[in-house]
Amino acid sequence: MRTLTVPRLRLSAAVLVAAVTLGALLTTRPAQAAVPDADAHVELFATRDPLPPGSSAVVRAEGECLRMRETPGLSGRAIACLAEGSTVVILPSVQTVDALRWQLVNTGQLTGWVADQYLAPHAGAATSAACSAGNTVAYRPGLTGFVPTAGGTGMVVWGGGTLAGVENAALMRGCTPKAVWTSRPDGELVGYLFGAPDFLNNAWRSTFADGWLSGGRVILIVCEDPGTGRTTAAAVTLPGGIPPRAPPPIFTGRAPAPNATAAAVVVLDEASGAVLYQKNGRDRLPPASLTKIATAIVAIEGMEPSVAITTDVDSRLMADSSVLGLIPGDCFASGDLLYGLLLPSGNDVAVAIARYQGGTELAFVQQMNTLVRRLGLTDTMFTDPHGLGSPIHRSSAYDIAMLARYGMSLPRFREVVKTASYTARGVRNLSMLNTNALLSSYPSADGVKTGFTDDAGRTLVVSATKNGKRLYVVLLNDPNRDTDARALLDWAFVNHVWP
Repeated sequence: MRTLTVPRLRLSAAVLVAAVTLGALLTTRPAQAAVPDADAHVELFATRDPLPPGSSAVVRAEGECLRMRETPGLSGRAIACLAEGSTVVILPSVQTVDALRWQLVNTGQLTGWVADQYLAPHAGAATSAACSAGNTVAYRPGLTGFVPTAGGTGMVVWGGGTLAGVENAALMRGCTPKAVWTSRPDGELVGYLFGAPDFLNNAWRSTFADGWLSGGRVILIVCEDPGTGRTTAAAVTLPGGIPPRAPPPIFTGRAPAPNATAAAVVVLDEASGAVLYQKNGRDRLPPASLTKIATAIVAIEGMEPSVAITTDVDSRLMADSSVLGLIPGDCFASGDLLYGLLLPSGNDVAVAIARYQGGTELAFVQQMNTLVRRLGLTDTMFTDPHGLGSPIHRSSAYDIAMLARYGMSLPRFREVVKTASYTARGVRNLSMLNTNALLSSYPSADGVKTGFTDDAGRTLVVSATKNGKRLYVVLLNDPNRDTDARALLDWAFVNHVWP
């Protein structure tokens, strides 16, 4: 096995400050035509207090758009032009420059400075726990900085998430990560080698015992030269991203599996990853809202749960669609939106998460497809974050089962999908119920997701745990999905013995 020699380094305070500053500067966009800005040099200080951090505000730019600047002041470089009526989140920074008061704001994709005479408080947008200053994260999701593509090393700022999220973000940028290095609290570097035996990464695992890398962390990333043909950590385990923890269960019964009415069926053992029963398990079919399992995984791996997301999505325009009920200007913590994504299967939430984390829905979908490739799943192609679908938006019962298995290895995912009801508390309260009826009708059920479209029919992936053993049943295009799922779970638990 080749070894990687890296000099013993410290990330100095100057480097850390520079990198954190880099992380706070989001991707820039070209400015539009001349627009209202601060040209009138109006003094505001005696007429209105600064808008409170964590609150939402509406752009009131006299019918045009408002320049967002990289630094406060008229000489600051314009990085965006905010449309009249669009919403921003107020961040906890205020400066007086050029006889004007400037406030730092976030659009969900960009962070910059605007003259606050062109901002009005958003109706009902009082500061809340979800959108308070303490929970507002200014770091851009993903990796900010130079990411080499082949055999190189780069220093980046991570926007928050898991090590798997770092890997996904690197793959998105054309880098197959060989190693990552970052500072421990004592200033010394600690590294993680992808594809290496676990004992070589013990120092990393003890430093980050919960697997979480907070936003703003500076990371040194080393990319593999594609010519070496390195096998990634995901590829050397079973497809699904987690290795087998036990041998597969043994079939000891005589009863055949129940005859489900689904177009495709898979019954999967979690610990071993073994398929206990399948019918058309690798057929590529529309998954409907089971798509949101991948959406949730990408969000969990690559975004801080406390980040305040202000959305421009209007659920009122999504007729005949399952929604949480978002309207433009709503601000909720991403952790709350995760419940809105998975419990009521909010298509509006899927779009809001995708636009925030990916910058665009298309860029986020590319992250989803990178995830399935990273996990070694070959039957899946996503074209949207919600599952409303296109002729090439397809997956298989097997891939969905393995995605669910991987999702359930993430504590946040596992906690959300077993929840029967929840209230998101942002600029207003939104209550929701889980669409998975088996959580209340099958005693050992603890997840995962339902789906439906005219094209896909009724779809379902359900997990259930008995005596410490968890099984998954995936049903695609099944008009009797709940009945069939119960029968298949009963059959699998009764007719198998775990060594």
